[in-house]
Amino acid sequence: MKLLPALLKDAVRTLVRAVLKRPATTLYPKVRIKLPEGFRGRHMVDLDKCVGCGLCARDCPSGAIVLVRELGYSRGLGVPVIDLSKCIFCFQCAESCPKGAITPTAHMAPAASDPHDLILDFRAVERKPRGRRAEGESSGQEEQHQLRGR
Repeated sequence: MKLLPALLKDAVRTLVRAVLKRPATTLYPKVRIKLPEGFRGRHMVDLDKCVGCGLCARDCPSGAIVLVRELGYSRGLGVPVIDLSKCIFCFQCAESCPKGAITPTAHMAPAASDPHDLILDFRAVERKPRGRRAEGESSGQEEQHQLRGR
């Protein structure tokens, strides 16, 4: 019978400690979390560096990378498309890439209710020619002057 009062005494002590302590969690995303050095977040693929060799897709242990052919992209096997719902964030793809086209970012992988929201398709990112502007494209300063003139 002495066991029950000892259990109650221990439970009350634990409850008082828990009430007086700070919360164990942070108020993310309101409070930004300081990420450790070497954090591996979402992927970034630089299509200007990518040669479409397919080593990233071949070496991905979870099969999260698929190469997709794109019109106007004649290099290699295609453009890597990454499915974050399959990815284990080991970044073997970044280590395998001979040109360093895949790099980790400090952005955490988001939660999503639709699995299609977790697919990183960098084909939608518009690539601009290096060194000169495309025809009909204005500089940022020209756009600012136009906006001020209104």
